[in-house]
Amino acid sequence: MKNLQEIILLFFLCLLGNYGMTAQENPPIPVQVEVNTAQFLNFGAFTVGDAGGTVSVDHNGTRTWTGDVTLLNNGTVSPALYDVYANPGTIINITHPASFELTGTSGQKISLEINSYSTGNTFISTQNPTIPNSVYIGGTLILGSSSANGPGNYSGTINITFNQQ
Repeated sequence: MKNLQEIILLFFLCLLGNYGMTAQENPPIPVQVEVNTAQFLNFGAFTVGDAGGTVSVDHNGTRTWTGDVTLLNNGTVSPALYDVYANPGTIINITHPASFELTGTSGQKISLEINSYSTGNTFISTQNPTIPNSVYIGGTLILGSSSANGPGNYSGTINITFNQQ
């Protein structure tokens, strides 16, 4: 009986010796995320009446409006496009202020809210680090009356941060 116990113990020790323990591989150090702007958010041409309203472009490029706004068929309409390069499996969170101020050519101001993401505002990188994860982002312009937001081009800086977690 003692010999049988020794044989069984030896058998289990051999099994343990052949199967080493492994752990998850550490990510490359440093973990790098690179973001490039490939396309700007553009709302196209529209007019605003006395009551004001909104113009939205979602992450698919669909333009909608509310209130006293007339969409015109000239001008480019597009969501913003960011190329995000990261290792597969990297969790990325998109953050930004609640709204941005845009200034017109005559000094008028309108508000822009970012509110539409093709990936959601948190996503996991699925591409090889040399291939971009395409992130489309849309938003909404909040417009006052035609006297408050007259004709012209409006522009401003939009600070969007892509945080690796």
